[in-house]
Amino acid sequence: MRHIPALVTIVLAVTTFGCKEAAPPKSEVRVESASEAARSDDRAIARRLASQKAAVDEAFEQGRAREERQRNVDALRAVSMRWEAGLNEARLTPRSDIAAPIKKLLTIKADAETVAVDACTGEARITLVSSMAASIEAFNMFQKEKGESGEATTQKVQQAADLLRAAQNEVSACLTK
Repeated sequence: MRHIPALVTIVLAVTTFGCKEAAPPKSEVRVESASEAARSDDRAIARRLASQKAAVDEAFEQGRAREERQRNVDALRAVSMRWEAGLNEARLTPRSDIAAPIKKLLTIKADAETVAVDACTGEARITLVSSMAASIEAFNMFQKEKGESGEATTQKVQQAADLLRAAQNEVSACLTK
C-alpha cells in the first residue's frame, strides 16, 4: 500500500508535465494606444472631409458651368432675335433701298461673332453666323438682279433659313447638356 501514494504522485507529475507542453501557443494581441487611435481617427476624418469638399467643389463647378452656358444661350438668342427683326426689315425694303438693311445685318453678324461661347454654344454660333452670311449674300444677289429673284438667290435664301433653324435647335439643345 505504500506504493499506491507514490504511484499516484508519479502519475500526477507525468500528467501535469504533459499538459504544460500541450497547451496552445499564446498569441500576441496588439493594443492600440490612445494617441495612435486619435491619429487614426484624425486621418479618417480628413479623408471624409476631403471627399465631401471634392463633391461640393464639383457641384459648384457644374453650377457655374450651367450658369455660364445659360448666359451664352441668352446672348445668342438675343442676337438671333435682332437678326430676325433685321431680316424682316430687309424683306420689306424695296430693292433700290436694300443697302441700309444689309449694312444693319452686317453689324448684327459682327455682333454674333463676338458673343462669348463654350464648346456647345460655339457650334451653334458657327451655324448662326453661317446662316447670317448666306442671308446677306442672298440680299446682295437680290440687289444686283433685275426683275424676279433668280434661282440661285432663292436657293441661298432657303439655305440661310435651314441654317437658322439648325442654329436655333443647337442653341436650345445646349440647355439640356
